[in-house]
Amino acid sequence: MKLIIQDYNKIFWDFVNNFDTENSNILRKIIHSFDVATTSFKIACKLGLCEKDRHFAYLVGLLHDIGRFKQWEEFQTYDDNKSVDHGDKSFEILSGWDYKKLYLSKKRFEVLKTCAKFHNKPYTENDKDCLLFVELIKNADTFSNIITTANGAQPILVDKDGVTEQIYQDFIDFKPLTWFTPITKLDRCLIRISGCYNLTYNFLREEVLNNNYIDIMFETFSQYLNKKDKQFFKNAVVDLKKKYIELL
Repeated sequence: MKLIIQDYNKIFWDFVNNFDTENSNILRKIIHSFDVATTSFKIACKLGLCEKDRHFAYLVGLLHDIGRFKQWEEFQTYDDNKSVDHGDKSFEILSGWDYKKLYLSKKRFEVLKTCAKFHNKPYTENDKDCLLFVELIKNADTFSNIITTANGAQPILVDKDGVTEQIYQDFIDFKPLTWFTPITKLDRCLIRISGCYNLTYNFLREEVLNNNYIDIMFETFSQYLNKKDKQFFKNAVVDLKKKYIELL
């Protein structure tokens, strides 16, 4: 296993070293890629997948955001609404790679590209292999972002109070808010914490609750809010936790 993972890591670094790895924005995507790869492998183990599929899960996690590096280089932003869909960009980049160098069959290579393309949006086809690994990568990506957010590594980049009505409505309707661009500080808080909605594996939901990640995210973000918005956010978080518990 170790040799295969090392080979995958080398392929990743060979690509990433074409960019400014000292740039903090590039560096955090490198860290995120390895976090998601490790989480994907752990999920694959938890699901009881065979060794070959666990290796593949690691590779999917490692390369799911490969388009982010070109996105930053070309647009100086990770906001898809202001640049390109980074899932589509990842698909485009991977399409130019030699699948044999990844130790994959042509069919599995197509699954890899599909996972990269649809990890940030709904997958509507019914290919069994794609369904399994798209679901896996979405959970791994979300779980990694939850931990990163709980650790305070998701800054508030706007300075306006209040909330956008549609963002709040979608939040209380238990919908992910991935495609929204935050206008207010509370928008940003709701968007980040709504990542919990993307988790579909109960063992990950249980880990979120058992480690108090929702409460930690609330404390992390609420310090940026005024009194009114903080109470608004608190009520939303209470509702989120209630719905989470009902799902288990």
